[in-house]
Amino acid sequence: MTPIIELRNVTKHFGSGRDRVTAVDSISLDIEPGEIVCLVGESGCGKSTTGRMVVGLLPPSEGQILYQGQDIASMEKADYQQYRRAVQIIHQDPYASLNPTQTVRQMIVTPLLRHQTLGASRNGGGRRGRRRNVERRAAELLEIVDLTPVSDFLDKYPHQLSGGQRQRVSVARALTVEPRFIVADEAVSMVDVSIRVSLLNMLYRLKDEFDVTFLFITHDLALAKYFAWEGRITVMYLGRIVEEGPTPRLITDSRHPYTQALLGAVPEADPELAKKKVHIELRSAEIPSLLNLPTGCTFHPRCPYFVPGECDLVVPPLDLIPDGGSVACPVRMSEPGQIV
Repeated sequence: MTPIIELRNVTKHFGSGRDRVTAVDSISLDIEPGEIVCLVGESGCGKSTTGRMVVGLLPPSEGQILYQGQDIASMEKADYQQYRRAVQIIHQDPYASLNPTQTVRQMIVTPLLRHQTLGASRNGGGRRGRRRNVERRAAELLEIVDLTPVSDFLDKYPHQLSGGQRQRVSVARALTVEPRFIVADEAVSMVDVSIRVSLLNMLYRLKDEFDVTFLFITHDLALAKYFAWEGRITVMYLGRIVEEGPTPRLITDSRHPYTQALLGAVPEADPELAKKKVHIELRSAEIPSLLNLPTGCTFHPRCPYFVPGECDLVVPPLDLIPDGGSVACPVRMSEPGQIV
């Protein structure tokens, strides 16, 4: 099966000369249709930049991004338009990503009219009939994202909605063009903790109802574990992928010390499980500057398993591990992480 999205040695630079910053450094990633892949890492590691390149909002400086086997940089106009419609993004800040001068009705109806995504069977009856069908479809989408009763939301502006309601409108707007792939960029980080689970459950339901593939970007491994337990987690550090694999394996048997540090920082409510967690002591709490990245493995100034003359000289490749996934750390590749 051809992956729906492929990243091949993708790199992204910002600036030039001495001020050049490498936000993403030669990453490769395949995402299969119907899969959930979580991209995890600290702020500034390149997660959002990767997501924006996947949806075509940023061009890669080097490498290729393929949609259904086609390089998006060399697509014909018709194919590129199809790709841009099929690959959508849900932004982190629902207030900034919604037009404050438009009502919910306008935000949902406009793309429906523009892209004609109602199907031939619902376009009859002339302009008046088509408008009724568009309004009906807008109401259906709001019901799908749990904004009910619909009449209470259609004529409201973004400032009249809560953060969770605004994010649901963003999801409904993305669904208007019938996407096949959605990048959810920190989609629940700016809403109250009490409603995060309901938003995640809604997104998971959409995966089955609309046959959508997800790239879920988050800095929170607990959210990644919840949303992608049946999928995969990819861990980034300073623009590079350091570990990836099926979620159950990565959570219970992480191999890279950075992944272990992230897992050790996740609160555990069960006292018995909390006792079993392994907390590794980092050599430094400081994250290196992107303007002056360490040589070799960029994690080596903080890594407790640092080997002088090896970790600081050679960039470790992502090597496959027998029980699923890969890791960029020869020192820890064959040793279980013992994280519960």
